[in-house]
Amino acid sequence: MKFQETYSTLQSILSNVNNDSDLFVQELHQQQLSYLSYSQITTVEFCQQRYYLQYILDQKPEPLPDYFTKGKLLHQLIAQSYQADIDGTIVSLEELQAQLAVSDECCDQIHLSNALMLYQQHRWQEQHVLAVEHPFAILLAEDLPPLVGVIDLVLQDEDSIILVDHKTGRNFYPYDELQVAIYAHYVQSIYPDYDCQLYYDHYRWVNNLQRIRKPAFQRTLVTMQPALDALYRQRIYTAAEIIRRLHEGETPSHTGACFRCPFQKNCKFSYRN
Repeated sequence: MKFQETYSTLQSILSNVNNDSDLFVQELHQQQLSYLSYSQITTVEFCQQRYYLQYILDQKPEPLPDYFTKGKLLHQLIAQSYQADIDGTIVSLEELQAQLAVSDECCDQIHLSNALMLYQQHRWQEQHVLAVEHPFAILLAEDLPPLVGVIDLVLQDEDSIILVDHKTGRNFYPYDELQVAIYAHYVQSIYPDYDCQLYYDHYRWVNNLQRIRKPAFQRTLVTMQPALDALYRQRIYTAAEIIRRLHEGETPSHTGACFRCPFQKNCKFSYRN
């Protein structure tokens, strides 16, 4: 029952903030609600100590990695461009580049400028933009906390709903079917008569687009196997139980690969490897 009440509260928050993802996230931080997210699940799977630092102590990596700032800024600029489609206006590449040039963020602007050029070349144009940075909450089971998330881009192409998640990094990396399963459950709950597809739009950070040996952009259609739905749910249940114990005061274990963790300088365990 308590999770149903939490879900109702989340729905009220979404309504009150008019589905504004930034305001939704702010409200989540301010209220003591029991919920899960895909990021929480993958973080606690990677390392309980990292989850403890990030979600319980609410720490930020020190120093903040450049790729954090670059990824966030690219997401914002791409979202602004697609939002213009909804508003019936146009934001040119030159305007996006100009905003990048005056940004206060300290990060590698060459990488971002190249990523914006790739975005302009590969942006979705034939489909109808339904939502940008779309927050959601879904209750998968009565004995699970609600799952929350933000979908970067929601498109409609005839009888299909297309979800797009923007990924950034030095290299392309494999997708995770769990994220697809969560998004698909949500989309099918509000668009039951539509087919659902999820794409990852990967942007690889490069210094010179003219001298790369492998592509700097990759669009991947992500597939989910319905037969593995029980395994997806088991991952969620396992993570939910660990998270519950951590919030109740259990000492977190340290299992992650420190060289891959942005919190390594925050963590008392990181230099033991």
